[in-house]
Amino acid sequence: MTTEIRIEADEARRLKSDTAFKQFMQSVRENQMQIFASSGAADVAAREEAHAIIRALNQIEVNLDAALAAETLLDRKQRK
Repeated sequence: MTTEIRIEADEARRLKSDTAFKQFMQSVRENQMQIFASSGAADVAAREEAHAIIRALNQIEVNLDAALAAETLLDRKQRK
């Protein structure tokens, strides 16, 4: 369990610091925000899809942060 937490945290840390990954995430987010902002009043499906994609991107970031937080908690527990 401890090893798994550390491996996930290392992978999360690597992704969060990877320039290509960050640029990709930002590009997808900006494209979806543009679709959302420029959609017509009747284009509900496009807005819903763009919103779902943005929420998914946010969830990816939350999961990466959670992996780092789990490692921090593990380190604190092991110090005691």
